[in-house]
Amino acid sequence: MARRGRKPIGTNLVERLDGSERAKARLKAILETLSGVRSIPEVCEDLGINESMFHRVRGEVLQTALERLEPRPLGRPPSTRSAGAPPPPEELRLAQMEEENLRLQVELKAAEVRRELADKLPRLAKSQNTNPAPEPGKKTTAQERKRLRKRLQRNRNRAKP
Repeated sequence: MARRGRKPIGTNLVERLDGSERAKARLKAILETLSGVRSIPEVCEDLGINESMFHRVRGEVLQTALERLEPRPLGRPPSTRSAGAPPPPEELRLAQMEEENLRLQVELKAAEVRRELADKLPRLAKSQNTNPAPEPGKKTTAQERKRLRKRLQRNRNRAKP
């Protein structure tokens, strides 16, 4: 009875994998010894390693393959952080630094506004003084006299013990 489908490509499948040529040659040699195509001493001679090293490497390859073939739960693995767990220290530090950065930006903006006001206020006070003090010898209006009397009365009341 003839097999249906594609013919097996065997160890030539290794050539399609990503990796260095040396690693591919080692994997191909391991597969050839497992399938009985080549003997272990022959492969060790070609690779330039002793038999104990070959057995160790082959054991590691087979163990890794076996671990990868273990059944796993379907779907995306759960995140490392559970719902009630505290965030890792790196995340805490990053949050603190972001908060401090925001606070410093606000302080910087406030300092810029204060500096701007300090630069502009003396000029504004000179140019836009709506209630200048009466110069000596000039007559004051009734409103100004009333305002001055009130201020004088307040100052007297504060001075009394």
